[in-house]
Amino acid sequence: MSSRPKKQKSSSSGSEVEKSVKACLQVLKALQRSPAAFPFLEPVDWKALKLPTYPKMIKQPMDLGTVEMRLTSAKYATVADFIEQVNLIWDNAHAFNQDGSDIYDLATQLRRDFELRMRTGPAADSALRGGSKASAAPSSNSGLTQEDVQSCKSILKELKRKPDTEAFLQPVDWKLLGIPDYPTIIKRPMDLGTVNQQLDAAHYTSLQQVAADVDLVWTNAMTYNMDGSPIHAAAAKLKAFAEGKFASLLSAAGASVESEDAPTELTFEMKHQLNQNASLLSSKDLFGMVGIVEANCKKALDQSNPSEVEIDIDTLDLQTFLKVEKYVQDCLRATKQSGALFRS
Repeated sequence: MSSRPKKQKSSSSGSEVEKSVKACLQVLKALQRSPAAFPFLEPVDWKALKLPTYPKMIKQPMDLGTVEMRLTSAKYATVADFIEQVNLIWDNAHAFNQDGSDIYDLATQLRRDFELRMRTGPAADSALRGGSKASAAPSSNSGLTQEDVQSCKSILKELKRKPDTEAFLQPVDWKLLGIPDYPTIIKRPMDLGTVNQQLDAAHYTSLQQVAADVDLVWTNAMTYNMDGSPIHAAAAKLKAFAEGKFASLLSAAGASVESEDAPTELTFEMKHQLNQNASLLSSKDLFGMVGIVEANCKKALDQSNPSEVEIDIDTLDLQTFLKVEKYVQDCLRATKQSGALFRS
């Protein structure tokens, strides 16, 4: 008599898993059929698209086709895992593309569509494969362990206790502060409060992503504010402190900062292309470019002429070069407002 109920229980459990998988697959298929989904159907071919900075910035690429393959191959333990991977697609698109660009807006549209569809879908802790133990808490199994999250939060707490951090705790309200040029110079705003919120929401998939966003807080401040100003000085001091903390954390975790396919050295062609693209920038955008170099590689600035500042591209280190290159590309895309879509 005892074997029969066990059989029924197993059958019921398997049926629930099948229902959850089917429901997630229906949502995924609906997203794939959307006209806005074309750039997100397959992995980004950054080589064909000539986006050498992509693997530097996007540490865990994701697309709808890969999610479908993993879902149907029982790679996800719970619905929360599935949700996290789909949201990673939109996160990557927002991280690489400028706010207001075609790709950025399409990702925003699809994120809203996805969230709306999942409201009537299976619960986040529903199992997606047999024998899975569903967890009530959102999963972060794509790179960040709970210990990683706590370590990052500890660093954020230390930063918040430092003097002069008040200006970096919340998003810059440029309208209230009367600085309308802020969004034209700072293409991707960031603050410590937002980093903390994104940690809570399991938006990060690697320690490198967290470290990059924290670094972006200081780089933005040093880009927009003049050298010698209180904000610039505070950001420089906090940047050095944060870099030391995250370097230790990354080293302890054995995390690699480099991507296998990312450029490892600067070529003449890369420098020549950057020089050509920079010549197309407006004076405001050039100011932002100088700010990035000043914040990351000051030795590349030639300030011998009081009337103008020159950047020696040959002196730029690889990391700073890639940041400048990405900034210049963002500026040109914003200026052209073309209909060309870069897949991300």
